[in-house]
Amino acid sequence: MKKWRCTVCNYVHEGDTPPDKCPICGVGPDKFVLIEESEAVESAKEKKWRCTVCNYIHVGETPPDVCPVCGVGPEKFVLVEEVEDGLTDKKRDALQTLLFNVSYGLYIVSSVKDEKLNGMVSNTFIQVTNTPLKASVCLGKGTLTAEYVKESGVFGASILGKDNFDLIKHFGYQSGRDVDKFKTLSYITGKTGCPGLLETLCFIECEVEQTIDLGTHYMFIGKIVDGDGFSKEEPMTYAYYHANR
Repeated sequence: MKKWRCTVCNYVHEGDTPPDKCPICGVGPDKFVLIEESEAVESAKEKKWRCTVCNYIHVGETPPDVCPVCGVGPEKFVLVEEVEDGLTDKKRDALQTLLFNVSYGLYIVSSVKDEKLNGMVSNTFIQVTNTPLKASVCLGKGTLTAEYVKESGVFGASILGKDNFDLIKHFGYQSGRDVDKFKTLSYITGKTGCPGLLETLCFIECEVEQTIDLGTHYMFIGKIVDGDGFSKEEPMTYAYYHANR
């Protein structure tokens, strides 16, 4: 007997045809897909490769010879692990477009390991509680900064202002595995040993209290232990960056 999956709520129906109405979410038969066909389409999908320097995604059987964004070679690409979320590509893209309306800031998240410094661009640093003061950040498992945070148990966040576009390129389009990103920049060394960039608005330091494995990323939840302010200019939002880059 055939199996049909509701693309809205993932309810599975058995029968020669999909149901007239999903008993869970109420959608019609047009929202059902034949599971065997769906799985065949999934298996036929081309591979996705992520540039470990700038996060550009390439679709194909092999990584590109040259990254069209930052110019690195195929050795800097890693195969993206597909995580099943029950969404079609069309629905996922539509939801991602909606999520661009969520207001994010932009930050340089930094850490230290064996006296070596590194940092990366992130839009995921947020305050999670105020009593006590805690913050969290989500970092991709393949990033050097995530490796440093796991080893040292500390991280910092330099909050970017609207005039910090150069720092996004500096920290986002090259890898700390190849260059010392802090070598030519002015920074302070905080209480935790993490570097805080003087060109930014301010710097917040955290000691990790909890690490959550999210599959492709780690969420680090930390106690805020110190910080410094450098400028009172307006902070850069994710939306402002995309509109003016």
